[in-house]
Amino acid sequence: MSEVLCQKLSVDGIIDDETLVSWLEEQARNWKLNYLLAHADDGVIWGRFDEGKLTTAEKVFHKPEFKVDFPSLRLLTLQQCRIFGQDGEVLLWRTGETLLARLIQDNPDTNKFSERQILWGNHGEKRDNFSLLWDGSQGLKHAVPFTDIALDKHHKLINPVRLIVHHYITYDNDGLARIYLSRLVNLTTRINNHESETH
Repeated sequence: MSEVLCQKLSVDGIIDDETLVSWLEEQARNWKLNYLLAHADDGVIWGRFDEGKLTTAEKVFHKPEFKVDFPSLRLLTLQQCRIFGQDGEVLLWRTGETLLARLIQDNPDTNKFSERQILWGNHGEKRDNFSLLWDGSQGLKHAVPFTDIALDKHHKLINPVRLIVHHYITYDNDGLARIYLSRLVNLTTRINNHESETH
């Protein structure tokens, strides 16, 4: 079995918030990636790329009626950022004062398996290509860049939103399998791999 294609990416042009966004948009266009998931000092940031332009959750849910305060994507507070889609994943991360980045792409015969991780939230509300998700008994909220959700009359999700993750497997000399790398792939409400995905 072939391993994934993994290559280092240059981050020389990233010097401020504006060049960070430009770099992310360029990578999304180059590698046909759809979504952004970033972790920052002040919280989690979801985003999506439409026609090469990035929109983050805080741009959509900034009004007081949503009663949420999502963080902005800023170079100063960024810890790591993944932009991903069916074709691959770009990971940008900070080590001390240094930024590093790499691209992962599958080979057709890469040995891997998929996991569908259920995201927080059993209630939802759609707005501008995002879904605001929350738990019915708690106040925590986040907004995922995905609207293929079904809701009942009380805004409860019929099926939870899932994050599809590919785990790549290698074998040691004794034939024991281990996961050596993982990447984000897509968002879905589908339960298993036999159902078609929504992008």
